[in-house]
Amino acid sequence: MEQKSLHQHCKFEVPEIIFGRGLLQQVGSCARRLGGKKVFLVSDQGLFQAGWVDLAIRSLQDAGMKVVYFDQITSNPKDYEIEAGLREYVAQGSDVIVGLGGGSALDAAKGIAILSANGGQISDYKGNDKIHRPLPPLVLCPTTCGTGSDVSQFAVINDTGEMCKFTIMSRCIAPDISLTDPDTLRTLPDEYIGSTAIDALSHAVEAYFSVASSTLTDVNALQALTLLTKSFIPAVQERHADNLEDLSRASLHAGMAFSNALLGIGHALAHPIGGLYDANHGDVNAVLLPEVLKFDFPVVRQKIAGMVNALGYKLESNEKFAEEMTIETVEKILAAAGVPRGLRNIGVKQEDLSKLAARAMNDVCLLTSPRQTDVDDLLGILKRSY
Repeated sequence: MEQKSLHQHCKFEVPEIIFGRGLLQQVGSCARRLGGKKVFLVSDQGLFQAGWVDLAIRSLQDAGMKVVYFDQITSNPKDYEIEAGLREYVAQGSDVIVGLGGGSALDAAKGIAILSANGGQISDYKGNDKIHRPLPPLVLCPTTCGTGSDVSQFAVINDTGEMCKFTIMSRCIAPDISLTDPDTLRTLPDEYIGSTAIDALSHAVEAYFSVASSTLTDVNALQALTLLTKSFIPAVQERHADNLEDLSRASLHAGMAFSNALLGIGHALAHPIGGLYDANHGDVNAVLLPEVLKFDFPVVRQKIAGMVNALGYKLESNEKFAEEMTIETVEKILAAAGVPRGLRNIGVKQEDLSKLAARAMNDVCLLTSPRQTDVDDLLGILKRSY
């Protein structure tokens, strides 16, 4: 079976991108350029303790703006946290939103922006193109090496009533400015370096294999794979600034790739697991990725050569060799990351596997999977990953 035909025409959208060490101090000028006078800064307590929130607030204040700080966000941002943020945003009369942190803070900033302009509940916007009014100015500053939310057209929110994550997809929620300062990785604990970089790895792989991929998304996906392969292990072991910068770049390239090519089975399965168990998203992807790769290989053979080259191997016109080298490289990265292996080790209950597979069938990420799938296929991947 071969992969579905790729689109002959492509559209590639990204926000204004600012990248470089020490550039977080420019967040104030970025917000001011967008017309902001009272900034609503969404971040988390870990970033506050590391000193990055103070740096951002000083930059915003030096640019002549008032700042309202909101940090009531947890991992896998919850619907009620978004609604609490909206109430504070409205009460304070803010007019521009800055998100600083990992995917949770950035997706929460997007969620607050959506509700501030469109009203209702955040679950009203699940799915594709449900947003009809433009959002307030939005600047997103990632501080991990995996989110991609700072350049993407997606937000993933946890519906606490259904105990399941849902995806919001709209061009409206890509920020006006993506500002990445790789220096912020210096204070990120090793476990989060590992788990977030694995998220970037899964973004790159799934975007590369996506039926919506194009030459523009492929070049970014492959660059992300090259950077991750070269720098991940030394970044974790030595924390050298150059290697950390490579991981930050990899996250940016992978984010640009998946925002335009979308994703696949791995993320379709990861979302219900994260929603039901409030599990770390990178850890879930790490567990699923090897089995998702093996499932997709039969229909993406024409693309494996490009992937193997990006991983640092010369293809010897042997498909089996290419698949083995891909899995071997991924396994080395997973081992260095120190992430959990097996769904059982992240708290997933065996009796829930059927429910998780059924929920994944409704995930928007399946739309661009390279291989047609059904609930039995998804259940098989979960069982092999258990």
